[in-house]
Amino acid sequence: IGIAATGLIRQPAFYEFDPGKVNGASLVNVAWPQPSASHVSVSGTRKGAEFHTYMTMSEFKTFRLQDEDIVEFHADTPGDTIMVGATGAIRGNSRFPVRKGTTLRQLLQYVKIDADLASTSAIYLRRQSVAEQQKKTIKDALIRLEQRALTATSQSVDEASIRIKEAELIQDFVQRASKIEPDGVVVVCRKGEVNDLILEEGDTIYVPQKSDVVQIAGEVTMPKAVVYNEKLKLRDYIASAGGYTDRADSRNVLVLKPNGEVGPLSSLGVGPGDQIMVLPAYDSKAVQSIKDIVQIVYQLAVSAGVVLVPFWS
Repeated sequence: IGIAATGLIRQPAFYEFDPGKVNGASLVNVAWPQPSASHVSVSGTRKGAEFHTYMTMSEFKTFRLQDEDIVEFHADTPGDTIMVGATGAIRGNSRFPVRKGTTLRQLLQYVKIDADLASTSAIYLRRQSVAEQQKKTIKDALIRLEQRALTATSQSVDEASIRIKEAELIQDFVQRASKIEPDGVVVVCRKGEVNDLILEEGDTIYVPQKSDVVQIAGEVTMPKAVVYNEKLKLRDYIASAGGYTDRADSRNVLVLKPNGEVGPLSSLGVGPGDQIMVLPAYDSKAVQSIKDIVQIVYQLAVSAGVVLVPFWS
């Protein structure tokens, strides 16, 4: 009889055995499964119908195989460790295999931080699962935006032509915006204190380098970076960037902190390493799609939103 064997084996091939009782052990002896192989799937035909089963390696060894079965070896036993990373102003290792359940604070004891360069009050974390959720949020917003543009009604031929052009521009924006990958930033540090959380596979801890500048961006005449001075007020930073543009909303100014935190300048204040972002003003008669585009643009600008770990006083 002939058996096809694939997956985690050293010799993937089509194996032929003498007629008779052939079980999983017979195949294991010649196919040499890799040490990581823990489970086996078998597909074939039984009594004229398709047959599929899945079992552990020990169960497979006593399982009876039949002609033209397809056997695949899998690694399906979760490990006890995960791999996380660290980057930025650090010395030494940047990759750490740790046990599942290890917390951020526990790992930080083994990360060699460059004390002269590191801003330890701005440590943050990037997580793949958070980035995926952010990506989904942005995607949903883009879908709604595109649907609104494609289903907009028109009252005249001229208006219909304008709607078609708007829809083309929006579709182009949606296509380009959908390619941007969020960072998956998780804020874990506030007021110099690191909040603890359990690490996940693929997490990366960022230890930012100290910065003495403040960046001014958004609706300002000339975006630029200015050396931080505790005596400077918002108006001074804006003036150094040429002032507000005609589209600026001077009452709607965000601050992006080095630790990933985002919020109104009125509540967070300005510090070294911050980025000041001036948002645009909305015309009360503006088309809804224009408002949506601006909102999405600024969501992307702050890494598609930030997940805050709860802080308790």
